[in-house]
Amino acid sequence: MYGAYQVLEGPAIEGLAILEFPTFEEAQAWYFSPAYQKALKHRLRGGRYRGVIVDSL
Repeated sequence: MYGAYQVLEGPAIEGLAILEFPTFEEAQAWYFSPAYQKALKHRLRGGRYRGVIVDSL
């Protein structure tokens, strides 16, 4: 997300990505999948990130 946003609390952010999955368990399965874990190693070299899975947004 690179449109307008306002940080109300905490440090400023450069961007935000929101992914939607049918279920909480499918989000966990995606994150912990071998394919994503392989890509994650490279992504984490590019900066500092926070990842959160939220049920029922």
